[in-house]
Amino acid sequence: MLATLFLLAHSFDLTSVKAELNLDRRADLALVNANASLDRAKASYSNGEYKQSTDAVLEVRDSIEVCNEALKATGKDPRQNSKQFKKIELRLQTLIRRVKGFAQGVSIEDRALVQQVQARLEEINDDMVSGIFTKSK
Repeated sequence: MLATLFLLAHSFDLTSVKAELNLDRRADLALVNANASLDRAKASYSNGEYKQSTDAVLEVRDSIEVCNEALKATGKDPRQNSKQFKKIELRLQTLIRRVKGFAQGVSIEDRALVQQVQARLEEINDDMVSGIFTKSK
């Protein structure tokens, strides 16, 4: 919890997240960045800055891709490390709910992109849950 507060207090971007050598930490940072990007998307959209909002929504997607890639690159079995993967999965579920709420608040013309990002988040979440609960071969 304290680490998350520290991360939120410091500004970083996706480039610095990708530069993190510790893969577990990279996954955590990517999730924090995804949430911060969603906050920026909401603020930009409410201010009528649609290009910035679109860029921030795309950064949400990119951040989660970095998170997913980092978790896979650890080589850890989700069943053997279920606590760590479950923690990430729960945070991902929260992000999905937030993205769904944002999608409902945007106009129909802008909704398609947000829903595409939401679908990708759900796909990654489903893969993670499957990895946690499915026996490895």
